[in-house]
Amino acid sequence: MEPDTNPVNALMTDMAAHPGEAFRWIASGALIGAAAVVALHFVLCLIARRPAQPKARWTRWETLVYLGTIAAVCVLAATAFGTVLRHGALEGWWLMAHMAGAGAFVVVLPVLALSWCEANRFGRHRSRGADERTPRFFWFPKLMFWLFVASGLAVIVTMLLSMVPLFGSDGMHRLLEIHRYSGLVAVIALVLHLYTVLLQRLGLR
Repeated sequence: MEPDTNPVNALMTDMAAHPGEAFRWIASGALIGAAAVVALHFVLCLIARRPAQPKARWTRWETLVYLGTIAAVCVLAATAFGTVLRHGALEGWWLMAHMAGAGAFVVVLPVLALSWCEANRFGRHRSRGADERTPRFFWFPKLMFWLFVASGLAVIVTMLLSMVPLFGSDGMHRLLEIHRYSGLVAVIALVLHLYTVLLQRLGLR
């Protein structure tokens, strides 16, 4: 039988044999695609600008928690995706920085979920005054918020499970793959959520 010379088939075979290489391709495509969608949508919003509607204001605590979450995710994304996409592995000082960011993320994610859950509820909100009658977010940022919380929880759980000697070599590899892709989903969801928040701040949505 003659060897398959199709470059696409060869690439798919190599990706199946090396899951880390597959993640590099998928992560690169997903991040570039998300950036392209954000850029295109922003241009369309500038063209068809709508009058800004009043939104409920954030408290200082909510702002602090949100900024802390963004900072933690930035550290995790820079240390994980930056080194994996460039070198194919996470090691050395980059790994140490990643673990420090992970510790902060374990703290801020539950606080974010508790602090922001009311503003991101689907359906009617409890009114605490005139400023609270206008929903703070429309459906898309709410969806991105809960997607971020769910994928972030998966990131934390897989990280904690990998520290427990209950899984064999295959199980550890599966946990690593779930951890990687959950982290990718969490980063993209937070980027899209932050983008919609900035749109509202600029009066474009």
